[in-house]
Amino acid sequence: MILSGRLFKDWISQQPIRGETSSHTRDEWTDAKKAVEQALPFYESISEIISLGLAGPLRRRAIRRLETGRNDWVLDSGTGPGVSSRMLLDDGFEKVIGLDPSLILLGSTKNRLSDGFYPVRGVAENLPFRNGSMAGAITCFSLRDVRDREASVAEFARVVREGGRLEIVDVGKPDSPFFQRLISLYIVLVMPIVAKFFIRGRARGNPFRMIVPTFHRLSTNQNLTILAEREFGSSRLHEFLLGGLVIVEATQTSFSRP
Repeated sequence: MILSGRLFKDWISQQPIRGETSSHTRDEWTDAKKAVEQALPFYESISEIISLGLAGPLRRRAIRRLETGRNDWVLDSGTGPGVSSRMLLDDGFEKVIGLDPSLILLGSTKNRLSDGFYPVRGVAENLPFRNGSMAGAITCFSLRDVRDREASVAEFARVVREGGRLEIVDVGKPDSPFFQRLISLYIVLVMPIVAKFFIRGRARGNPFRMIVPTFHRLSTNQNLTILAEREFGSSRLHEFLLGGLVIVEATQTSFSRP
């Protein structure tokens, strides 16, 4: 497996990832990564159950919005078990870069997918790619786990070329206080019980409980959409299940970096 040298930038930012002032502490981030590794054998099936059958359809809907980049480099950030990368390849995408900090998850995904999947170890806050090197990017159920959301979206905007799109699929936090309370009740009380029932002893504890602290730290759906628009120039919010699941589509209209 060889990636084009023209993809990679020749410098790596030394700016610290703020973490505590933005999203997660380092310990919480590490716990989230380990939880996904632990859930690897049943991640996709349980995700479908706790999302009430919407995780897969929302991923596929977002992927369709990236179809103009089928023959070019597309980034799957936070690829994890490789669910979105597999869907991209199945949909005819030829060059999918799967970015993740976990060597365990990257190795497992590479072993299961075709030659069109290119694993890269890294984090969204400091993408190792050149400006404008990607035709598009997608991040599914992983942006909530980053330690610095603003830096991550800014990095996506840096590497996605003019006219390209970023597709964010994730758990949402509704702007309405009433709907926010309803979603919080499901995430905090119902979801862990449902996940634990279907795991049925296949893992120690319940790795899906890590969704609870990440939900508490989420910005609201509108604030995420505003952030994407600020960095990309254009964005659109799609809400599902009363805003408990979202797709944020951002189109690069303000690319001006050399």
